[in-house]
Amino acid sequence: MMLAWIPFLQPIPELVSVWYLLCIPIVVGVSMVYKAIWIGEDDAWGVQTVTMSATVIAGLVGLAIAMAIFIQWVIPLL
Repeated sequence: MMLAWIPFLQPIPELVSVWYLLCIPIVVGVSMVYKAIWIGEDDAWGVQTVTMSATVIAGLVGLAIAMAIFIQWVIPLL
């Protein structure tokens, strides 16, 4: 219920279960700004922004999988 939500003090109740999806707009925004600063020509900006965003998101997914494997199978063996 959004009537009792206090911004900056409580998380949004509807986003708690899908918080990891908020990484996508952050990654895309950072990629857009980074490539806008460092790319000289305008033709390659869109392609390089998509490439960088996909690379960073794939890296985050890979790290999440590696961490899940480590936590589920490696740590219990210690």
